Amino acid sequence: MRRLLLFAIFGLAALVGCDTAALETESQVVVEAYLEAGEPMDSVRLTRTARASAEYTPERTAVQGADVQVQRLNDSGGVAATVSYAETDSTDGLYIPEPETPATVEPQATYRLRAAPPEGPVVTAETTVPAPVEAVRTQNDTTTYPDPDDENSDPPQFKLTVRPGPSALERQNVYVLTSRSLLELQSIPASPPDSVAGRLLTPFYLEQYDADSDTLASFRVNSSGLLNEANFTSNDDGTVSITLPWLAVAFYGPNQVRASVVDDNLYDFLRTQSAQQMSLAPGEIPNIDEDIENGTGIFGSFAEASGKVLIRPPNLTGDDVPLRP
Repeated sequence: MRRLLLFAIFGLAALVGCDTAALETESQVVVEAYLEAGEPMDSVRLTRTARASAEYTPERTAVQGADVQVQRLNDSGGVAATVSYAETDSTDGLYIPEPETPATVEPQATYRLRAAPPEGPVVTAETTVPAPVEAVRTQNDTTTYPDPDDENSDPPQFKLTVRPGPSALERQNVYVLTSRSLLELQSIPASPPDSVAGRLLTPFYLEQYDADSDTLASFRVNSSGLLNEANFTSNDDGTVSITLPWLAVAFYGPNQVRASVVDDNLYDFLRTQSAQQMSLAPGEIPNIDEDIENGTGIFGSFAEASGKVLIRPPNLTGDDVPLRP
């Protein structure tokens, strides 16, 4: 894959370019919305699927004039609170909470999204927000990237130890590690020559970088994808230590690393997307597990904790890295 799976932004470009379960003559509403435990309610994006042969742009496929609500449910499934959303003036199809101070997403609560487009059935979906995750400690906060020219190079990897909250899930918790470069990318050209990019990008991403078509910002955020028990350590004190894979790091220098616990909707979405991308032919659209009634897309939730790491290039002399935040 040209990019690792991005958890922080969860782009649905492939999904909205075509129906996922089957190619249908009638377009579907595509939902993209996420709730983070303990944070204000975020935006909801509504678009429509397009034929595989049609050019996709968010502006052309945006669903405008929809009645959008996010409802918090009580233990019996009734509505405990409702937050109404309004379409933004700047971006068609993007809806934000109407209160100036949006309600905070409650951990372990169940939320229902209700979107009524001007035409067609009401689109609904539900998510149960994971319990909070607490960052306890970090290890190897400053480390060196492996030397690609030395097969014996094995520097210590950054570890983030978290304390997960109680889980009502029938499955075990799985984690997604997302790294975000904290370099001041705005201080250099958006698409610098290879000589400049080579001082900033780690080897895997440097191979993918094309100065004629790529920007450095497009590499800023990268994800490990779903990590199961084989990728982290359960400690005796109830904490979990998660190792950052080198392949999730695109930039040398300072990076913020987030460990996220995902709900069932995001788990199903990422699991099926990742599995099918391994075997799809070029241009083929994955058949994604989804939990949207009368539509497609993703309405999911997560809880996360974070830490910071400074990753030095191999064979670096001195204490400086190319750029600092």
